[in-house]
Amino acid sequence: MLKIHRLLTTLSLTLALTASAQSQEGSRPYRETVNRFLNHEDPKIVGGRPAPTGAYPWQVSLGVSWIADPYRAHFCGGSVISASWIVTAAHCLENTSTKDVIVTAGTHLLGSETGGARRNVKRIIVKSNFDPQTMNNDVALIELLEPLELDPAIQPIRLLSSAEEGGLLQKGTQLTVTGWGTTRQNGKPVRDLRYVEVPLVERATCNRPLAYDSQISVNMICAGVAAGGVDACQGDSGGPLTVGAATTPELAGIVSWGEGCARPNKPGVYTRVASYSSWVAGCVARPESCR
Repeated sequence: MLKIHRLLTTLSLTLALTASAQSQEGSRPYRETVNRFLNHEDPKIVGGRPAPTGAYPWQVSLGVSWIADPYRAHFCGGSVISASWIVTAAHCLENTSTKDVIVTAGTHLLGSETGGARRNVKRIIVKSNFDPQTMNNDVALIELLEPLELDPAIQPIRLLSSAEEGGLLQKGTQLTVTGWGTTRQNGKPVRDLRYVEVPLVERATCNRPLAYDSQISVNMICAGVAAGGVDACQGDSGGPLTVGAATTPELAGIVSWGEGCARPNKPGVYTRVASYSSWVAGCVARPESCR
């Protein structure tokens, strides 16, 4: 009788979660992660290497709150900018409720027993003029319900300002992108944080017909190699693109979009952080009036 009761309870929970997943909206990355979990499928840096323990302490994982395993829950990345605030991509959070998201920080290995700090979400701010068709203004903020305890494993990263951008972002500048996404297009995400260095691509080059044919706005930057082979990929969305020395990096971009992963002449496209540093500062100071 006890076994039957447990079976019925498990079945009821599965049906409830399935119905919930079908009825809730949520962002596309969120829905894809929920569907993988409910269908018992295994849950994105291409050409990258595992990050050393303790490296990139600003990197966080955004997870589905009711999936206990952070690895299976992961659907997007983000960056710590203060003890209470995370910056990520708008397309990761549009139509997604605060109760549906949990943030994991302070670990390079996603798993149920790998440590790190987990925080619930108090507020989600998606840039009001985000356009999911063009991916323009692909930026969002998360305010945590409880602040993170900053230590060597969890550190905020400074946003690149417009004044600094011209001196740091030159054609060919090596940038670093990190994430837990798939290691190949349509592949499985990974448990260990990966990183790869990619050179900055000029906007004019990225807008050529063989690349993105004028789709790259002034609010986007491109990074990658013409031959392909290194890139961010699914699951890396919302994560950081950084510039500068390892000891004093700055956030230059947010993983946004691209055609496939690591394809020739199709570099990764990132939200240009310098376009939004003032917006972020205003939102953190007065979140109630932020749009």
